[in-house]
Formats: sequence, structure tokens, C-alpha cells
Amino acid sequence: MNRIVSSGMVDGLVIDRVIRDQEFTMPTKHFHSEYEIYYLLEGSRYYFIENETYLIKKGSLVLIKPHQIHKTGSSGNSYHDRILLELNDAPFTSFFSSLSHLSIKEFFAEHAGVLELDETAQNYVESLLFDILEETHKKVLNYEAMVTLKLSELLLYTIRFKNEKSKLPKAATANTAKHNKVHEVAHYIAENYSKANSLDDLSRRFYVSKCYLSRIFKEVTGFTLNEYINIHRIKQAQELLVNSNYNITEIAETLGYDSITYFERVFKKYAETSPLKYRKKFLLINQKTRERKNEKGLSN
Repeated sequence: MNRIVSSGMVDGLVIDRVIRDQEFTMPTKHFHSEYEIYYLLEGSRYYFIENETYLIKKGSLVLIKPHQIHKTGSSGNSYHDRILLELNDAPFTSFFSSLSHLSIKEFFAEHAGVLELDETAQNYVESLLFDILEETHKKVLNYEAMVTLKLSELLLYTIRFKNEKSKLPKAATANTAKHNKVHEVAHYIAENYSKANSLDDLSRRFYVSKCYLSRIFKEVTGFTLNEYINIHRIKQAQELLVNSNYNITEIAETLGYDSITYFERVFKKYAETSPLKYRKKFLLINQKTRERKNEKGLSN
């Protein structure tokens, strides 16, 4: 069974609740520009984030930043019941900034990861998520405003919960031989993506066969080794395009690409635009942000 219990959307936000009692693995290339809130109502799952796999269970709240590599997978029993919320910050920025300067970007920068909620917190968070689902589904008068209020309450409650719990239990990580080996390799690639070039090199470095390493890496992360290397390179390319004066050729060489044509092809695959268009877009955004700040400063 794969049943969508409820779903809805408003500008900038999509939410759904799904119950599954069959094998399900999140689509492999899960790497997107939205913020994500994942809450597990029942069951247990493996949740791979960047280079670590967590064993999540009932009451786990998972917060994912844009462009974070992540993937859920079965931890044994296939049954699980979850709520997933994806959002862009633009429609909520103005309202949130009036609430103690709450910023979705800053919230996720500080709190992204896996949070294990106690029973009281579970009840509170579940009520907020169910309210958001109901508002987006029924769409009664002023439902957009109610969704915004409930979302802000969810974020503020999460901050308060973490502040009040001085010693939160660490989220459990998967501790099998397979997962540990994949984590070793993933950590190495994250630190050495510019020189991690081939399956041959990685299999020798970590003393495993190419076939075994290729299979378990794809199984745990959802990516081939080459895809995972390229994703880390492209994420760094995006950073350099926005925050450095390197030209496209210099960026490609810095990241370990011998061919600028191949670099541009890989960049477009993951960023869905060319490196040059990406740079122009974000330079324009940054310029407009500076202008707004200057205008605000002059009006005060």
C-alpha cells in the first residue's frame, strides 16, 4: 500500500502525509532548492544526509537545507507514516522578519539535521502539522495566513524546544558494516572532491572491491560514486561563482575537471542552468539585496 492520506499547497509551500507498507526508497537524485521538513508519525527509516545515515523513528523531526544531499530508505519493516513539507522562503520573508527577526534561511542554517522529540513535543508538533494539512486542503477563508502562522509557530517551537533541552539525545546513526564503509567513503569525497576521480582509486584506498563499493554506495546514498563526486564539485562551483572572481575555466580546473565543456555539462545537469547564467543571476540578486539594505538605511 502506498496511500496519500492528505495533501495541500499554498504559495511557497507543499505538504503531504503518506502511509506506506511496502518497500520504498526515495528517488535517487534527491537534491533540490527547497527547504524540507520531514516528520515520522510511525515506523522507522534510514535517512542519509550529506555523508551520514541516521536511524529515525516515531517522533523524529528532520530539517533539510536547500541543496543538501538526502535520501530515505527502508530500515527493515517497510511500514511507515510520514508528513513531508517543502517550502521556499520568499513568500514568508516579510511576515517572518516581523517575528523577532525570524528568518527561514537562518533557522535552517542553525537547526538543520535530525531532532528527536519527546512525547510532549511530538503532540505539539503533530498538531501544528495536521493544522497546516487541514488549512491547505480545505482552503477556507484566510487559509494562507493561517498556514503562515502555523509554520512560524512550528519553527519558533523548535527553537524553544532545543533551547530548553540543554542535553538533547544525539540522533542514532546506522552502525552496520555496510553503512560505516559508505560513511568513510562519503566523508573522504566531501573533503577531497577535487581529487577523488575514480572507482579504482577509491576501492584501493578503502580496501574493498570495486563491485561491492559501487553497489553499497548506490544502495545507501542513492547516488553512484561519480554522481556524488560531481554533486560536491558543483556545490563548490556555485559558491565560487557567487563569491569569487575566478573565471569559468579557473573554477573548472580548481574542481578537478580537465574539460570545461564537460564541467559545463555536469553543472547544467545539477544546477539546471549554465555556470555563466548562474553567476549573473546571483550577482543580480546580491545587487538588489544591497540596494534594498541601502534604501532601508537611508529611510531610518
